[in-house]
Amino acid sequence: MKKTDNDSRHDTLGELWLVRRIKRTGDREAFGRLVEHYQSPLRRYLTHLTGGDRFRADDLAQEAFIKAFTSIRQFSGLGSFRAWLFRIAYRTFLDSRRSIHPTVEIEKTDPPDEIRTEIAILQSALACLDDTERNVILLSAVEQLSHSQIAHVASLPLGTVKSTLARAKTKLRAHLKNEEL
Repeated sequence: MKKTDNDSRHDTLGELWLVRRIKRTGDREAFGRLVEHYQSPLRRYLTHLTGGDRFRADDLAQEAFIKAFTSIRQFSGLGSFRAWLFRIAYRTFLDSRRSIHPTVEIEKTDPPDEIRTEIAILQSALACLDDTERNVILLSAVEQLSHSQIAHVASLPLGTVKSTLARAKTKLRAHLKNEEL
């Protein structure tokens, strides 16, 4: 079921109330409600950014939530909390890429062949994009953020977001067309 404008406005008002409470009192329970609301979308986003590495995505999400809690007083409330949180997550991801160390691979249970094939196609398509294009397309297509929210998360001008999104879609179409052959 699609959210209506009233539902979105109610969510935003509830979010702002929680943020104000956290800023005033440091209420961890109120922050826990925000974590519950955003943990799945944030983990999904980071899983895509990390090329499907759910363990790394979970670690990054946890780190992003900790950073958000410790710096919540810096959130102005002018934009959406979601965009602010995703910006923290993206910066956390970029920081982790700069300091990646080889890790021991943990044995994973494999999903069924059909799902594994779809995941491989998605990861292969996303791999044809550079980091900025991948980030913008994920924020748009998967997380359904507006262009202005993406501009905030990615620290890019709005025009650059639009052109990067168009370029990424073109690359994805070409890649997926080649996959069909």
